[in-house]
Amino acid sequence: MQKYIDLAKELGMADAMLISPNDIVFDIRALLKCRWGCTLAANNGRQSVRCNTGGVSLSERQDMVKAYKNILLLHCNDKMSLSRALLDVERAAFYDGYYLAFALKGCNLCKDCGAAKGEQCPTPKLARPCEEVFGVDVFATARGLGFPIEVVQKKGDLENRYGFVLIN
Repeated sequence: MQKYIDLAKELGMADAMLISPNDIVFDIRALLKCRWGCTLAANNGRQSVRCNTGGVSLSERQDMVKAYKNILLLHCNDKMSLSRALLDVERAAFYDGYYLAFALKGCNLCKDCGAAKGEQCPTPKLARPCEEVFGVDVFATARGLGFPIEVVQKKGDLENRYGFVLIN
């Protein structure tokens, strides 16, 4: 797993840490915020590709996360860099034989998200579901692991962004 931590850092991540499913804080209110507090989910009644539950219940989605032995937590201050790094680490783990490797993080691959405006996503095969649709409380998880995270108050404030790569 050290290989993936090193790769994440090579890709510009501020930090990367191997955690277990027990380190993930699940809270039903994360889904509440996801469903009614996100502009992508609320866009004209449409859901973004990253909000799609795939017809799987919340408890099943949480069981999916808990089934993984290793989870890599990536920390970065730039959402686009984080999205790209998560996919690169997922791909590297896949090619190393971890064929069920999967990234969790709301997609930020495009500078101007068309899905947020109700348009077709140009990269639906690269988009991954956000953590909140799985009921993951990113704030509580990051804080519980000693990472910094605060609500951004104004434009230009430092953003601490997090994402997960599930690796079995």
